[in-house]
Amino acid sequence: MQNKILFIVENDYFPRDARVYNEASSLSNNGYKVFVLAPRNNDKKEKFYETVEDRFYCFRHPHYESNSIKGLLFEYLIASIFYFFFVPVLVIARRIKIIHVANPPDFILPSFFWLKLFGVKFIYDIHDLSTETFKSKINKENIFAKIILIILKVLERISIGLSDIVITTNNSIKEIIMSKFPNKKVITIRNSNKIQFREISDINKNTNENLVLGYFGVLNDDYSSGYHNIALLGKILSDRNIKYKFEIIGEGSGLKKLKELLKEYKIEKNFNFKGFIKLPIAFDYIKNFDFGILPWPNVPKNNIHTAMKVMDYMCCGVPVCSLNLKEQLISTRGIGIHKETFEDIANEIIIIYGNKDVYEALREKTLKHFNENLCWELQQKKIIECYFNLTK
Repeated sequence: MQNKILFIVENDYFPRDARVYNEASSLSNNGYKVFVLAPRNNDKKEKFYETVEDRFYCFRHPHYESNSIKGLLFEYLIASIFYFFFVPVLVIARRIKIIHVANPPDFILPSFFWLKLFGVKFIYDIHDLSTETFKSKINKENIFAKIILIILKVLERISIGLSDIVITTNNSIKEIIMSKFPNKKVITIRNSNKIQFREISDINKNTNENLVLGYFGVLNDDYSSGYHNIALLGKILSDRNIKYKFEIIGEGSGLKKLKELLKEYKIEKNFNFKGFIKLPIAFDYIKNFDFGILPWPNVPKNNIHTAMKVMDYMCCGVPVCSLNLKEQLISTRGIGIHKETFEDIANEIIIIYGNKDVYEALREKTLKHFNENLCWELQQKKIIECYFNLTK
């Protein structure tokens, strides 16, 4: 009988969530029947049920989205009620044997924990540590915030305890989980892309008249997203009379604040906002960046998570620029520009871009490292092995 899997993702849409889509695709290609439960994108008026690509049976639940704490709690309340009632019906009706949950949030597995009594296996896929994500969005500590942090920690421990296998996106998170649960089966499967270009010569990159910097992805309006550092880097280059263009591909609440800063610095003419462009179409734009910018500031959350945009840049041979953040340095193995300040990053960009041989060598090292160490082709082997061991 064909093995059936239910993927559950709450904090993004399907198939937009690249990690969930890649995992689901890898398993579908290897004989698994894949069901997906995700929130409905109200703006795009997505269907509550549809078959995506003739292979993913996608159910969507009503979704309320907000950036405020109260709004977020309301969103989670709606989702948890839906999981409590709908997931058991779906699992029993379709005879699903494995539930693969993406976090955050961490209340999903506890919503239907009793299904384990019927032999259902749980996979807990940690995209972000919820406690660190919550801390990064709170401006001040108060009793309300402390209570939520306690609840998040409890839910995290319950979810890990319930799971048969824990998946993490990098070894830093794996180390944290194993320190709390030394006997738990934990594997690392990175967020990544498939190989886009085999050799640097395969990339038909524009010959840019001036320096082109790029940002790709969602840009939130909280400090940890670093929207202010994009403006800062632009200001530094403008103050030094460097001719440049900064391409912004993406969406998010941080774009408004970024535009306000650009206006304040009087550098908005150097920036081009292209809006959201989905992959793989976006690769046609990313490959023309001279440098890919990760604007994250140095805060605890940003040191234990790997930015997906790092993979998006590297698979196109675009050197990554970031502060000295632990997991970004591990991901790139130091290939690219990694400095203590964005002023130092600007200095290095100017030097490297001014030396064509050095710059082209950096592009080649970037692409080679991605293809040989980070690509999804390598990651999917691990997830297939993980499922094989769980179902044998």
